[in-house]
Amino acid sequence: MAVTVADRGHRAVLSTLIVATSALGFSWAGWAGLENLQTQRNLSQLDELSGQLLQRAELAVDYAVITLGDYAAPSNDLCNADALRALRQATFARGAIKEIAVLAADGQLLCSTTPGHFDTQSSSAQVAEFESRNPSIVLQPSHAEGSGLFRVLWRVGDSHSIAATLNIDMLMFDTFPAPLRDEALAEIRVGPADVIARFGDVASTGPVETTRVFASASGRYPVNVALAVSDRSFRNWNPWPQVPVLAIGAMAGALIGLLAAQSLMRPPGPVDALRLAIRRGELVPYYQPIFELATSQIIGCEVLVRWLKRDGEVVFPDRFISTAEASGLIAPMTERLVERALIEMKPMLADRPEFKIAFNIDPAHFVTPGFLDTLDHIVANAGSSAGHVVLELTERNAYPDMKLAVAVSDEARKRGYRVSLDDTGAGHNGLGHIQDLNPDIIKIDKKFVDVFGVVATADAIVEVLVSLGNRIGAVLVAEGIETEGQRAALADAGVAQGQGYLVSKPVPVAAFLTMLQEREVSALPPAHRYAEVA
Repeated sequence: MAVTVADRGHRAVLSTLIVATSALGFSWAGWAGLENLQTQRNLSQLDELSGQLLQRAELAVDYAVITLGDYAAPSNDLCNADALRALRQATFARGAIKEIAVLAADGQLLCSTTPGHFDTQSSSAQVAEFESRNPSIVLQPSHAEGSGLFRVLWRVGDSHSIAATLNIDMLMFDTFPAPLRDEALAEIRVGPADVIARFGDVASTGPVETTRVFASASGRYPVNVALAVSDRSFRNWNPWPQVPVLAIGAMAGALIGLLAAQSLMRPPGPVDALRLAIRRGELVPYYQPIFELATSQIIGCEVLVRWLKRDGEVVFPDRFISTAEASGLIAPMTERLVERALIEMKPMLADRPEFKIAFNIDPAHFVTPGFLDTLDHIVANAGSSAGHVVLELTERNAYPDMKLAVAVSDEARKRGYRVSLDDTGAGHNGLGHIQDLNPDIIKIDKKFVDVFGVVATADAIVEVLVSLGNRIGAVLVAEGIETEGQRAALADAGVAQGQGYLVSKPVPVAAFLTMLQEREVSALPPAHRYAEVA
């Protein structure tokens, strides 16, 4: 006990010295530090504003593309009365879409939901066209600069195009906070210079040399945004109090010193404990069945991690996954989990060549150099094959490099793996990732499944995902199915597979294999059951 008290006293003295030194240093440097902090905060917020405006513009185009995609089959006759009625209904359902038109190969109007009202074409001027990453999707700006109008065209072979005219003026309404609006300019452009929507005017921001400019460009569409504010407005925005600046500097220094002291003096924390658990093999796979909704036959499973501590405590992943992701331990943890699961399931997989095992993969791990080579080595050493493995890309974190993620996804499929988007519609796995990654499997998030058939929005989202899955050949898997009613309703909606407590919670390997065998035996005709058990 005496040693412990002395140790605590030593830590207290050292912590006090660190805090005092830091406070004295920050008190004289407080003014400069706060000025720089204000500048960095303003820069960050304006950069975020430009990104938010770009996301709004991309979402408007996304909705137009989804709407046009429902009518993009080459065989469709879109100019008959029934087709035009359906197009008008689609126009009414999408707030930003003002017109849907069918154009001949030469650009001439064949028919329209509101002919002549929102047409960006002109007989006296050539309309610019800018291709998206998907060359079938083309954007056309309006001749009236800053009108808010532009077109999204879907080229249907060489025969015709369908086009949606969008008005995105409403996106500009709350672009800037109130203190900046009088001396600010925001523009959304199609292509390098065609302004389709604008807030403010160039004169309001002052001379170019005293103007702060922020820009963001889309990686999927020929759309970019630019924000500009006067330097005067920028410097007067989010001001720090001037009178107590020295006191604030001292307080900030004391806080930084306290954090530094705690960091230096703290005992081993969660990261070290998790690293030790990985080394000891305490992180083990649990298996939850994936089943056909029509027959309830188990055709695969998802591997979910559990931490089995030496004292018998079972720790669920919500208590340590964020630590693993933040510390970089998610990669070795996942690799150990894949190896152990494939070894445990090897005898079962030998008799079931079509059985799939899904592993959750963090986006940052997915784009790590050598990820697929390491995975190939693990799969081969476990005596398994890539055809049994599904890479389920999680939604919690964003992809550090989406272009690289697309390349890794394509290469994974070439090597025989299947790619799945986890919790689609939630977190970072939005509709744009379906277009970018072209997954083999789309998993519908549980929050939509819980209210399917009750909340109209959830029904619409599921219908959109089913339609997208059918168009790109992806299998739909509904997560979190708990009742027979949910299973039947989702099956009727066109969802092929499911996962949830209706069949089983995640269980250890022995319980999973027993359940799988029992369900397969019960599915046999009575004459064969005795022979199977014997």
